[in-house]
Amino acid sequence: MIFGFIHRLIQRGSFWLAGDSSVDFSQDITYTNIMREKTFSTLILLLMAPCFMIDYKNLEAGYWITMPGYRYLFYMHVIGAAAMLIFIVLLRIRKIHSPLNINAWHKALSFLFILFILVWCTIISVVDQLIHRDLTVYIIGMFAVASAIYMNNRTSIIIYLTPWALLLYCVSLYQPDPHRLKGFAINATAVMAIAWLLSRIFYAAYLRDFNNRKIIENQKEILMRQSKEDFLTGLYNRRYLNLLLSQEFSRARRHNLHLTVAMGDIDFFKSINDTYSHGIGDEVLRTIADIFKKSLRSFDIIARYGGEEFVIILPETDLAEALVVCERIRVTVENYDWKEIQADLAVTISFGITDDMSLENYEKMLSRADEKLYIAKKSGRNTVRY
Repeated sequence: MIFGFIHRLIQRGSFWLAGDSSVDFSQDITYTNIMREKTFSTLILLLMAPCFMIDYKNLEAGYWITMPGYRYLFYMHVIGAAAMLIFIVLLRIRKIHSPLNINAWHKALSFLFILFILVWCTIISVVDQLIHRDLTVYIIGMFAVASAIYMNNRTSIIIYLTPWALLLYCVSLYQPDPHRLKGFAINATAVMAIAWLLSRIFYAAYLRDFNNRKIIENQKEILMRQSKEDFLTGLYNRRYLNLLLSQEFSRARRHNLHLTVAMGDIDFFKSINDTYSHGIGDEVLRTIADIFKKSLRSFDIIARYGGEEFVIILPETDLAEALVVCERIRVTVENYDWKEIQADLAVTISFGITDDMSLENYEKMLSRADEKLYIAKKSGRNTVRY
């Protein structure tokens, strides 16, 4: 019950950056451990206050002289409090706000903290052989670490074997009773083995939870991408285009900025599909999408509007500037070496553009660009109309 309470309490000090697929497992688990170790250090500092009061009363009662173990216990309390303060200060100096901040330094700090806690608890139990002759603090430390800190197999073996070996060696120096010494050896070994086994169970559960979170994050990312991207070209889809255009239209209206919308259509695209196959048609769409990406600025918006139609949103761009952009794309498409896709293939594109911000809404602006595109088609295609 006590260790279950400690486990739940430490868990409240754990935080991680959900939804970030760039975080690997070692970063995630180290971040979780450090957050719990931070809570651990705070709890130990709070426990030191009553311990120091008891140490003072033992000093006043003269026990430091008659029973030196109380004096050594005070030294261990001082060392523990100082170590916790140093740990907290180091975390303040090297702040971490998410698992992405974790590096080798933090991993080393986390490892040393865990090792210190168990060695510290072990030495206190050794000192206690001069007073109460029990292993209470060693047992508490073992199970507290097992229930709250996550370690891989190799690290856990080092972490648990070190204090166990230290305890058996030191207790043999202070415990003259061979029967009690044998009991201590059996109990210390059993505690170490059970604590290690519990740590494996908690570690496996955390690993499973991490993998499940990654799966959910990846699925969310895929769904998010599918909700706004065209699967064939990787451009924005029509639904997401409407959202972005409505935002840009409102922003341009609000701040009295230029906004130009261009609608492009691949000339005779149906003929390409019928003559060469839909696979060739898909390659043409992907190639033109790449041309768009390379020809536009980072803040311009390009979407596949449907079939062979594309829409370009050019924020803070007037009609003359937009005409230059669309003409450059038209020439690039016309001069592209389409023989890489099909020997006798030739592809052109037509554009209709508008920057008329007096229109009622962004839908009207799209319609106006479509009207200009219709004129370009009727004018012989492979042209830009405004």
